[in-house]
Formats: sequence, structure tokens, C-alpha cells
Amino acid sequence: MDLDLAGRHALVCGASEGIGLAAARELALLGADITLLARREDALRAASGSLPRRDGQRHGFVVADAAQTEALANVAVELAARHPVQILINNTGGPPAG
Repeated sequence: MDLDLAGRHALVCGASEGIGLAAARELALLGADITLLARREDALRAASGSLPRRDGQRHGFVVADAAQTEALANVAVELAARHPVQILINNTGGPPAG
């Protein structure tokens, strides 16, 4: 199957490491512009710089904590106003193991 996501924008939450970062890399390989979202700016900066790029892809990041829903909503609205999002990966660290 040939999936060409060129011209699409993906917002990947919980993307500084693990499953979120792996999903972001795969979407970038398929041509999507990627915005990473997580709490740690240093990790996001490194992760964003590690994403594959081709043909003018734009990757970036926004710092937000999913537990602070009002602030998260503001970040999401601002991001979508600047660069509409067609793909959402809603990944978080989840609740503590129990």
C-alpha cells in the first residue's frame, strides 16, 4: 500500500519518546509535516531534530501537559489556526501501572 501524506499535518501527543516518537517518525517517512507535543522542551527539541525530512517538510514541537486541559486546549487551538491538523495521534503516558 502506498500512503503519501505529503501536504498533511500530524499532531502527535506524548511524542518526546516511545510510541509517540515512533509514530511521528513513521508519519514523517510518509511525507507528513509533524508537530510533536509533550511536557519536556529539551526532549522535544531533540526529537524534532531527529525526524526524517524531505521536500520541504516542516516539523516542530509545542510544549504542553495533557493533565492541564485548559492550557492544552489553548495550545491546540493556536496550533490549528497556524497550521491545520489533519492527523491526530492522541498518545499519553497514561495512568500509573497498577
